[in-house]
Amino acid sequence: MPRAAGPLASRFGKGRARWLAAHARPGDERPVLNPLDHPLTQAVLAAGTVLALASPTLWPRERDDFPLSPYAMFSTRQDDTTSVTHVVAVYEDGRDVPLAPRFLGTDEVLQAKVTLMRVLKRGKREQMELCWNLAKKVAADDELSGAFAVEMRTVTYRTMDYFVDPKAALLKKNVHAHCRVER
Repeated sequence: MPRAAGPLASRFGKGRARWLAAHARPGDERPVLNPLDHPLTQAVLAAGTVLALASPTLWPRERDDFPLSPYAMFSTRQDDTTSVTHVVAVYEDGRDVPLAPRFLGTDEVLQAKVTLMRVLKRGKREQMELCWNLAKKVAADDELSGAFAVEMRTVTYRTMDYFVDPKAALLKKNVHAHCRVER
């Protein structure tokens, strides 16, 4: 009887014990138990790899082509324009600097966006009230000392042209509120 057949046969079955005995190193007291050396483990891993790589071909065409990802970010046609609603500090020389989310009471960009969108939906009075409050905060901020106004606006750009020349890519600018910064 092979030396691995005794105690291993009861634990792993006779087939496993025979396989271990055949793969035992000469002089070893016990064979090395490496599950990756077993043919069944290798077959399961190979089949799993093939299925994982082939799975995107089984999804509908509008799904993302990246393996194992159902997010259609790159496989669907995107709009040629991008609209951004934000609040900016306006300078005399024509520059504008987007205000940080902290001016809207948060450190999170998406929370600031939600706050701004809610104010825009509430109407002109709410927009002007927020604009005046932001103008007071800008007046107190040393980093924005040259700003003379605050604007709440939505700008629309040609998306790909924006990365070449942002000013030339501007299609539309809708100013919702404009307030002077009093110092």
